[in-house]
Amino acid sequence: MGTAAKSTNSFTRLAIPARVAYAKELRTRVTQALDDGERRLVVDCQEWDELDVPTLSSLVQCASACRAIGASFEVTNLSTQIRADVRSLQLENRLGLVD
Repeated sequence: MGTAAKSTNSFTRLAIPARVAYAKELRTRVTQALDDGERRLVVDCQEWDELDVPTLSSLVQCASACRAIGASFEVTNLSTQIRADVRSLQLENRLGLVD
């Protein structure tokens, strides 16, 4: 199972599976969506249950790529623990997390 992508009329929704191996695939799908003209991307992190560097790094890179071209990037359904870990690493602004 890879990173699922679903395009709607107004945005592309991507889902992070529980496996770490898909971090590179996430970057690829975000890049493709941006190349296809999407300007709003939503990443659903519901299945992401344990913080890992490859996935976190991919999310930060994807958020940066979106910002660089004026696209919006939203992370949804982060667990309380992962959100706390991201905050402790002081990366919430880089991911665009808001309360």
